[in-house]
Amino acid sequence: MRRGRLIGLGVGPGDPELLTVKAVRILEATQIVAFVAAAGRTSRAREIVSGHLKPGTRELVAVLPSQADPAATARAYAQLATGIVGELGQGQDVVFLCEGDPLFNPSFAQLLERLAHRFECVAVPGIPPFAAAAAGALWPFVLREQALAIVSATLPPRRLAEILRSVDRAVLLRVGRNLSKVREALAAARMARSALLIESPGQPARRLEEAGEEPLGPLAIVLAARESPAPSERPARPAPSVAR
Repeated sequence: MRRGRLIGLGVGPGDPELLTVKAVRILEATQIVAFVAAAGRTSRAREIVSGHLKPGTRELVAVLPSQADPAATARAYAQLATGIVGELGQGQDVVFLCEGDPLFNPSFAQLLERLAHRFECVAVPGIPPFAAAAAGALWPFVLREQALAIVSATLPPRRLAEILRSVDRAVLLRVGRNLSKVREALAAARMARSALLIESPGQPARRLEEAGEEPLGPLAIVLAARESPAPSERPARPAPSVAR
């Protein structure tokens, strides 16, 4: 008997027009979708694809706790994995909806850890939110031979600052509750002055230094580039030698 596949489907940053043609084709043919949702909230990934699901599509949902609770979160993923296994074992493909790109999505990573050794798993790329944010700001990821880091702002302060000092340009994800730490790390890396803040996909960028201390949502992103040293700080060029 054929065993089903788990398909991690990237649904993009939030705009349904940014779904890929391949994603739309898969959505319109699927019989079962799975996704996660925070307690008391609707799934953003589910909302993005709502216009492409045919009537009667079955839905498997993991409800994650609204507060940090590792044990409750693990139980929710375990229950979702059990439901998916039941469908895969019956030969049904299951499409797991991922905001952005599936391989940037921690929920899909949780399922891969549990299921990839038992079932065929595939990933269908999607546009990640930071790519949409950069497009809206016309912010190039790299120029010439510059080094780029895509890093989570949840890292310990020392590690975050160390990474930023080692690159020329950086994308910081999950800035929400880590804004003060991000500001300090950017300042230490000479990236603070021109840093841009995008509070959620689709919103315009603004200078990070113009943002107050108000809480940011979980989708907030910062784009930052190293500042050129002031003329007085540049190393002096040696005087040219004169042949005699």
